[in-house]
Amino acid sequence: MVVLQIIAALLFTASAAYLILALFRIERFGRAPAVRGARPAVTVMVPCFGAPPSLERCLSSICDQVYEGPIQVVFGLHSADDPARAVIEEIVARRPALDASVVVDSNRIGANPKNCNLANMMAAVRHDVMVMVDSDVLVTPGFVAAIVAPFQEPGVGCVTSLYKGLPEAGLASHLGALYINDWFIPSALVDLARHDIDLTYGAATAITRAALDSVGGFAAMASAVAQDYVLGHEIRRAGFGIRLASEVVGTIVDDSDLAHLYRHEIRWMRAIRAVRPTDHLLWIVTSSLIPLILLSWVWPVAVAMTALAFYLGLRFLLHYRLRQHIGLPVPEPLLLPLRELVNFALWTGSFFGRRVCWGDNVLITGDGLAMHAAGTGREGRSAADIGAFKCN
Repeated sequence: MVVLQIIAALLFTASAAYLILALFRIERFGRAPAVRGARPAVTVMVPCFGAPPSLERCLSSICDQVYEGPIQVVFGLHSADDPARAVIEEIVARRPALDASVVVDSNRIGANPKNCNLANMMAAVRHDVMVMVDSDVLVTPGFVAAIVAPFQEPGVGCVTSLYKGLPEAGLASHLGALYINDWFIPSALVDLARHDIDLTYGAATAITRAALDSVGGFAAMASAVAQDYVLGHEIRRAGFGIRLASEVVGTIVDDSDLAHLYRHEIRWMRAIRAVRPTDHLLWIVTSSLIPLILLSWVWPVAVAMTALAFYLGLRFLLHYRLRQHIGLPVPEPLLLPLRELVNFALWTGSFFGRRVCWGDNVLITGDGLAMHAAGTGREGRSAADIGAFKCN
């Protein structure tokens, strides 16, 4: 009993401290003014797969940039019959002045579909500053100007951007956006309070050709478990600085149901487990409601109720302050307890197996910083891995 009381007390103290620090970091976060000066020529790289309803809106926002320098836009596809191709061609046709091209290349030199796509696209890239943007990301007209501005600081080789979740219709979509907005953003800002940024965020990242070449290009990361972590880690190791952009981009969350949401988010959780096992283990501190409820019986009722009320009060306060300071979607406080339950299920499930879905592929995340396709003979033999694992 005493041991459980100590565990409960430590978990409550750590989670409350985390939420208070997150509130402090949110209050300090702001959009820095863009640096004035000449604008470098930029190639925007957009790897695509499939054609969700939001694709046209997202790609159009990427193409309609207000930027003083030259911009080239390169779209990448693995298949000529990918439904995204028709959307891309229509967008480009409506913008005759846009410097745009489409690279269709089925070559996959590794297990990470996105990095393989980016590696194929490099043949069409003409400029020495590249901005990678996911096809489900919605940006403002000043996005490119904001994300390349830090390159005017000597030694900076990479700039990355925080992203917020923009939900579509349905409970699963709103829960998915809630995780991004109320867990990812605060945890990222708290992490930056501890040390300089040492990773990138996958939704939108800019990099110089010199920095990319120094780490072996996208081909060197063709089987990376988590591109954002691996790219940032290698860039820092090569001696280049990483900066956080003033722009917070939006990513469309269109999970159709809870099963799809789970498959989507278990990939993130197992990727964290593979590349940052300590952070993965301590992740429970950022989402402690369910463990605190399970441990509440070790305390007197009044103490347990007070601790849970205090935790929820901090969580609700953070929820509202995030929307005031970062321009997030409308508050949905009643979904927070359900999101906490989903978080706990994901965290628990991430320990039972290393398989994840990425598009139509089943991949294994347990090979250090790399992953490989299921069925190659290198995956582990845990019961969870041996069982059926389908992406659809």
